[in-house]
Amino acid sequence: MASGDDPARLNMPLMVAGGLALGLAVLGIVAGERVRPLRAPTRPLVRRALVNGALGAMSMAAVRLVEAPMTRPLARRAERRRRGLVQHIHAPAWVRDGAAFLLMDYSIYLWHVATHKLPLLWRFHLVHHNDLDLDASTALRFHAADMAISAPYRATQVALIGTSPRALAIWQGWFFVAILFHHSNWKLPERFERRLARFVTTPRMHGIHHSTVKGETDSNWSSGLAVWDHLHGTFRLDVPQDRIVIGVPGYRDPRELGFRDSLALPFVEQRGA
Repeated sequence: MASGDDPARLNMPLMVAGGLALGLAVLGIVAGERVRPLRAPTRPLVRRALVNGALGAMSMAAVRLVEAPMTRPLARRAERRRRGLVQHIHAPAWVRDGAAFLLMDYSIYLWHVATHKLPLLWRFHLVHHNDLDLDASTALRFHAADMAISAPYRATQVALIGTSPRALAIWQGWFFVAILFHHSNWKLPERFERRLARFVTTPRMHGIHHSTVKGETDSNWSSGLAVWDHLHGTFRLDVPQDRIVIGVPGYRDPRELGFRDSLALPFVEQRGA
């Protein structure tokens, strides 16, 4: 690299290409669920999307304000000082980045299980699950405090794994598209989806996870790669989508699922969740 070259400027074409690819993926997913819906909606889309979008905007702000200032410096230090598990691998950088990607994805599986099993974490994660329909907008429906609480865990992931800035950016882009995809109401050809579900989390898989039936909710914890559910025996794809009731048993009244009620939900007495 010449002395006058700016690394950020040299990476600009890759950033633009990545941004375009991300935008096209989002458009494709949203179009797919509009053209070929998997489940019949129970509520008007516009009101739900507005509420979910508003909650999502606050969540993204929390990520930017709380998580990013923690994870980005840790990622730079991991690469610069060779700190963390994967940084001890004597192999090319792309091998270390690949290992970091896998470990980030697996440790998110563990965090997702914890958000259901630990009462304090569930109080906040409940806001995501009590949506009465499941589509791409549900991927945005997270309480801002849920994101803030997860920030120290994310920082611990990066520090212990030794995730480089490059691996972190790749995993974050992948994670966003994966979350949007498997929350979507996109009806893929069933045979194709069964094959795809061997590798990545799919809409039918995650529809089962969002069921009101506890035995179904306690499955399909993977948020990206589906391999973790296969390894832990938590994979299910045996429930027809037309039999699934989306949501949480104690919260079936749409009037309780608005923006203000959702923000207040973790701080009031909960029921039937």
